[in-house]
Amino acid sequence: MTALHTHTDRLALGAAALVRRSGRAFANCPRRELLHRLGASLFGLWMLGGLVLAERRILWVLLALGLTLCWRAGRAIERQRAAEAALVQYVRDRIGDRQGVLLADVLAGLHHSGMHLDWDVHALRGVVEGLGIPVRDSLKSGGAVSVGVHVEDLTDVWDVQPTPPPAPSESPSPGAVTSDNYPTTPDARPIVEGLAWSLHKTGGEVNET
Repeated sequence: MTALHTHTDRLALGAAALVRRSGRAFANCPRRELLHRLGASLFGLWMLGGLVLAERRILWVLLALGLTLCWRAGRAIERQRAAEAALVQYVRDRIGDRQGVLLADVLAGLHHSGMHLDWDVHALRGVVEGLGIPVRDSLKSGGAVSVGVHVEDLTDVWDVQPTPPPAPSESPSPGAVTSDNYPTTPDARPIVEGLAWSLHKTGGEVNET
């Protein structure tokens, strides 16, 4: 039953996303363009209805296609949300027991793990702010002052706690990088894979892909 609920929830999530995307296609466009789009949509539905009436089996094909599109859209959103939560957790773990972390330090950790090498601090700031996390222009951390995230600003938006340290049996092997700049726990590679955000805020929401 759990697997069935997972798939039904994914279908519902994807269907809602597709409806919102369809709505945005008609929103905030000039009246002439709106009429053209409505006319094209109605004509397409009329043609589709004629095909279904002529050959009922097409209805099953359309149903299967619609379910597939909804499922794929829902899975993409689930992956994006997981990546969002993973990045938030990564930032929280980089803060540790300090008051905050500089975006330059977060970016250095990502780059050290081979992630998003094309990002700079400005791009990372766009992603962080797109998640609703305020970025302070002047934050002191590790003796440096720059743009960064304060722990209270992060936890006010996201209910997130530091990741517990690994059990002794899971301790890093000898020779592993364990400095404060590049901690081995967490590693950015497994937790930030799949990031699919726009680097800029779009109406306060992160783009769904």
